[in-house]
Amino acid sequence: MILTKEEVEANIQDSQGWELSGEKWITKTYHLPTFPKAIQFVNSVADLAELRDHHPHITIDHKNVTIALSTLDEGGLTQKDFESAHAYDETSKKFM
Repeated sequence: MILTKEEVEANIQDSQGWELSGEKWITKTYHLPTFPKAIQFVNSVADLAELRDHHPHITIDHKNVTIALSTLDEGGLTQKDFESAHAYDETSKKFM
């Protein structure tokens, strides 16, 4: 179920640095200490995404990893996106 604008805003305020990108996406860039750590983080995100059956868009730029989330089959942001964002934030701590 697509979140209302108010629900999205509340979730964004509770998030750790995630930003609204347009009306249908949230994004965050993680700054990892090394390129290998960035790749390890991406691999962990991939494993989590596969378990959740909710796959992000990922961009790798040296030590920076940008993740974008939206629930495409719903046509916008759902609770799945914010739950995934939280899981990725927790996972990133292992690689910082």
